Amino acid sequence: MRDYENASDTVALVDEILSNAIRCGASDIHFEPTSSHLIIKYRLDGVLNTIEELPRFISDNVIARLKVLGGLLTYRNDIPQEGRIPGSEDASGDRKVCDKRLAVFPTIHGQRAVVRIFYEEAALTELGQLGFSDYIGASLKSIAAQNQGVLLLTGPAGSGKSTTLGAVLRHIVRTFPGRSIVSLEDPVERHIEGITQVQIPPAGDMTFPVALRSLLRQDPEVLMIGEIRDAETARIAVQAGLTGHLLMSTMHSGSPAGALLRLLEMGVEPYQVTSSISAVVNQRLVRRLCAECKTKENTAAEAFCAIGCDRCMQTGYKGRVLIAEMVALDGALRKAILAGTDLDQLETILRERGHMTMAQDGMRLVNAGITTSQEVDKVCGAG
Repeated sequence: MRDYENASDTVALVDEILSNAIRCGASDIHFEPTSSHLIIKYRLDGVLNTIEELPRFISDNVIARLKVLGGLLTYRNDIPQEGRIPGSEDASGDRKVCDKRLAVFPTIHGQRAVVRIFYEEAALTELGQLGFSDYIGASLKSIAAQNQGVLLLTGPAGSGKSTTLGAVLRHIVRTFPGRSIVSLEDPVERHIEGITQVQIPPAGDMTFPVALRSLLRQDPEVLMIGEIRDAETARIAVQAGLTGHLLMSTMHSGSPAGALLRLLEMGVEPYQVTSSISAVVNQRLVRRLCAECKTKENTAAEAFCAIGCDRCMQTGYKGRVLIAEMVALDGALRKAILAGTDLDQLETILRERGHMTMAQDGMRLVNAGITTSQEVDKVCGAG
């Protein structure tokens, strides 16, 4: 039985929670204080699962231990703090932990903490390994060969955008040796051989706009910005795409058409959007059916359903797979943007020209027995 008041047991408890999360392949660990318990949750394949409920009185000791591991101020309980937990452990399969980030936040029931775990996955370093459709995969390689333009990736946090950008950069390094490539990241998540990676601190004078302006005088050919977050960065990025640079970045947007209109709302001129943007890729991750327990549905279609077993912790799913849609700007879209078309009209233009939506791309995986239609509907917001 655990002695929760014993300091050594608290250290062992936190170590056990961290190591079990890595063994399960969790992407996040939540330590959530309530009036009666400290609830431990793992995010497995994008879904939060309650793992354990600890006594409320141990909450402060657990958070204090996490702060020590993350190099945070243990005596400050009234402010948000962020840090990194050193060390790496092997996880299941070929996944190895490359980073663990800690964020602590005060609540009415005490401090809430989240540990985000980043894995180095050898199977997801190359563009052809990500699972894009043939059309999107070929289009990305074509854009990577260009000398100028802007490629935007959209989707919520945790949808694999950084992994995709890393794979595109590795493709450029391997296919076009000698090109000058620089990335601006906050923070640098994975080291990529052959490119100059710059970490933008969360506070300080070197912001994304400042760094980007200076880098344009460093003779780069390819630029990657971790995220376009503000109007100033958006304007500089678009200008770079117009002046002989290939620029790649991410934006938080629900659709490709929404990303284009967001640039306009940030004050980028319509002619600059139509002249600089090469394509917008919108992507999500859906859960992959567990290979051990998936069962064919009793229907005429070759579809499978999730059952659940010990290997997948009774969820029916193990791992995730990519679905995506891509919009390349053509004459009709450019005319519509220049004419001030709204979101509904842009979406109508895309439908009329036979645009392959993300949900339709998901059905490719359903038909292949890789995921379920229910999972695609949940991720894409259908129904």
